[in-house]
Amino acid sequence: MSERRRILKALMAAGLWTAVAPFDVAWAQKKAGKKKPAASEKKLDEQPIIAASSDLLPLLEDIVRGFEGGGRVRIIVSAADRLYSQIQSGEASFEMFLSADETLVTQLIEADKTEGEGDVYAIGRLAFYVPAKSPLKADNYLSDVRTALRDGRLQLFTIANPDTDPYGRLAEDVLRQKLVWDEIQPLLAIGEDVSQTAQMAASGVGQAALVAYSQSGQLMSARGGKCVLVSDSLCQSLSERMVLLKNASATTRRFYRYMLSDRVKGTLRRYGFLAPD
Repeated sequence: MSERRRILKALMAAGLWTAVAPFDVAWAQKKAGKKKPAASEKKLDEQPIIAASSDLLPLLEDIVRGFEGGGRVRIIVSAADRLYSQIQSGEASFEMFLSADETLVTQLIEADKTEGEGDVYAIGRLAFYVPAKSPLKADNYLSDVRTALRDGRLQLFTIANPDTDPYGRLAEDVLRQKLVWDEIQPLLAIGEDVSQTAQMAASGVGQAALVAYSQSGQLMSARGGKCVLVSDSLCQSLSERMVLLKNASATTRRFYRYMLSDRVKGTLRRYGFLAPD
């Protein structure tokens, strides 16, 4: 077994990340000192489920702490493509989708799975993270990656899966732009989504990682180092769009409107997103 596979297998066995993570609005409200919703309201709305791309995970608690719409909502966090597939197939009964890739929402609209066209709630950006003890240098252009790859300083590089996560596709674009995509393949540690990728990097996997900029605080707290935005000349940003799905409940509709509020926009900006005016 390769060293890369041994490390990843050990992390998975230790439960250091999950592919799908539930996030409970009622729990966050309770933690913030808010009153629990009445049992009758919970029964009326039957705890609607919202699907959210995993780049939102670091800030979900801050977002839902201010939600005063009442009711109980569960937020399921995973790779955008995986959530999209579950919506298309009818496998999951989501009532709202917060997608890091707005083209997935467009495809759901074309398949008549949504109510309306939704709204762009944030602009997500890719970041290059180099931990404190890494031999690599961090800058917006990943200038040191090619040299480190060839002189042996780079032994493991962490990205999200390009097949399941929009940030993984951005990471692949960047590495192709740097002309190292083929050469770096044996050294890639790949998370199923960008949340897994950040957890891997925070747990000591790799000398560098390409992650969502929203995760920079999490990574800096865990391993120090430097986290910088990747230059626009290497990759595009992500227009992140949310949309109501068919038969959305009253509580979900309130949460949708709340996501457009100035309070949420301020939270998004604090975590490194760009938020529409």
